[in-house]
Amino acid sequence: MTASLTSCKPRILCLHGYYQHASIFSNKIAGARRKIERAYNLHFLDGPILLPPLEIGDNDNDEFGAEEPASLLSLPPRGWWCKSETGDYSLIHEAFEYIAKHVKEECVQYDAIIGFSQGGTLATALALSGILGPNLRAVVTAGAPYNQQVFQIALEFQTTSPNDVVNGFDNVPKLHFAGSTDALVSLESTSELCRSGGSGKLIVHDQGHLFPTRAARVKEVLDFLDVAFS
Repeated sequence: MTASLTSCKPRILCLHGYYQHASIFSNKIAGARRKIERAYNLHFLDGPILLPPLEIGDNDNDEFGAEEPASLLSLPPRGWWCKSETGDYSLIHEAFEYIAKHVKEECVQYDAIIGFSQGGTLATALALSGILGPNLRAVVTAGAPYNQQVFQIALEFQTTSPNDVVNGFDNVPKLHFAGSTDALVSLESTSELCRSGGSGKLIVHDQGHLFPTRAARVKEVLDFLDVAFS
C-alpha cells in the first residue's frame, strides 16, 4: 500500500509486526494513519517472509486477529525474520538486504520510519545501519523488543566509519511506545531498545501489545515528528 510518491510531503516507511502484513498494519492504525497522512506520505511495506496461516485465537489477536476484515485475513501473514523453538534467529541479514533492495529498485528515499513490534525493532536498527541514507529524521516504534543480533547486523551495514556514526546515524531522534499491560514484549525490553538505538524517548501507555491510536498518543507522535522535521 503506497501513498502517492509524487507528493512533496516527507515520506515515512511503515513496518508491520510479526504475523501481520502491510494492509493489516495500515488497517489497525487507521485512526492514527488518517491524521498522520495529513502532513506525511506513508508507505506500508510487506515483510519478505511468508508465514503459515494461524488459526483464529492462536495469538490472542495481538497482531493478526479475528477483528480484521475477511479480505485482509485472506492475505498470507508475513515477518521480517524468524525465531526457532530453541530461540535462535535467522534471516535477519536478509531483512536488511530486502530493505536496501527496495530502496534501490524503487529509487525512493524515506525521511522517517514507523514500526510496530518486530517491525519497530527493525526500524530502530535501520536508522543505525544507514541503509536509508543521511536524510532520515525520525523513528517511531510501539511494542518493539530489543534484539542484540539485529543491532549487530545493523552495524555491518553502516556506510560510514564508527567515528562518524556517533554524530550521524546514532543521533536520529527516536520515540518508543511501550504498553504497561503488554503480555508479549516486556517494558524492560523496549527500554533496552530505547537505550541501545540512540537518542530515544520512551512513553509508557496503559494498553497492551499494539500501536496506540488514541488521540493523545497520536498527538505525541505528531508533535515528535513536527520537532524532528522543524
